[in-house]
Amino acid sequence: MRVVVRTFGDLIPLVGRKRMIETQEGTSVKAVVRQLSRQAGSTRPGYIGNYRVGGNELVVLVNGRNIATLDGVETVLKDGDVVTLLPPFAGG
Repeated sequence: MRVVVRTFGDLIPLVGRKRMIETQEGTSVKAVVRQLSRQAGSTRPGYIGNYRVGGNELVVLVNGRNIATLDGVETVLKDGDVVTLLPPFAGG
């Protein structure tokens, strides 16, 4: 199955703005993040750069819905899903 991953901010140099991930049916958000983490060169599972997935540091959306309202990092993905990774930002 194919899942699209979109990133913003300082995650773009690590992962790319938009990337297609080939994975097995029934893969979780956690598994996709681990794959991205390895590809980005992280030595800490569950982290992309300095951001931990599943914590307060990174907002993860699946098809526009925050995974906090779904099954968290255990949310099962389907073919064609779009996973969006949003790092924290500040401004005014």
